[in-house]
Formats: sequence, structure tokens, C-alpha cells
Amino acid sequence: MNKNLKKHITSLVVLVMFGVLAVGSTDTDVDTQNVQSQAPSYVLSANELYREYENNEVAADSKYKGKVVMVSGTIQDIGKDILDEAYIIIGGTGFLDGVQCFFTESQLSAISGLSKGQHVTVKGEVGGRVLGHVLVKKAGLQ
Repeated sequence: MNKNLKKHITSLVVLVMFGVLAVGSTDTDVDTQNVQSQAPSYVLSANELYREYENNEVAADSKYKGKVVMVSGTIQDIGKDILDEAYIIIGGTGFLDGVQCFFTESQLSAISGLSKGQHVTVKGEVGGRVLGHVLVKKAGLQ
């Protein structure tokens, strides 16, 4: 493979990865309020949700994707994605595992008061698994 083709393929892969990471970043406050007003279909730990996706992603998508869940776990990371959307990662122990919960701008004050290592419960809509993490969109702290 020639050098230029490798560079183009690498650039394309990086671009696709950034696009995938931005998947959770399209939620609005109205969408979030709608999800937060619903009763959760499932209540479980972030590690349980992640483990189900790890064991069989197809079965887990059938069971959870698009459903409102309440997940709890220890915060591993707090940050913003490439589109400046706030998230926390709960559960898991390593790189790209656990549940990544995305919050809208109206939730920033609540997120800014959190710390790594803190135990939290989050309610939101499961968006499937992307790059290792299970996504929970339209999230709200409980």
C-alpha cells in the first residue's frame, strides 16, 4: 500500500471515530425532559448493563436500546466530547468500558459538582454500544 493511501485511510478512520463519539451529542433539553418524565424499563448497575453488552451486543440491543433505564455506579471520568457536550462514565475499570452518560447544557451545573470516585444514579435512554462504552443519552442525575 502506498504512503498517501495509508494517510488517507488513517484520516478517514480518525474522522469516523470523531463522528461516532459525537453520537450522544444531539440531544435537546426537551428530549431529555421527555425521557426524565418516563418510568425506567430497567434498574441496574452500570457494570451489569456493560456486562450484558460485552456478553452479547445483539441481545443487549434488543433488550435495552431505546429504552429508559436507571443505572448506578462509580464515576470513572467526567468530561466533554468533541462537540462540547458533557458526559460522565460510570462503572467499568479500564479504557473504553463502562457506561458513558451524556447530558444537555441544562445539566451542566449538576455535572460540575461531581467528582471521580463518587457513586451516582443516572436515568436516561440507552443508545447502544459505541467504541466500547454503552451510551446513555438524554441523561439526568437522580
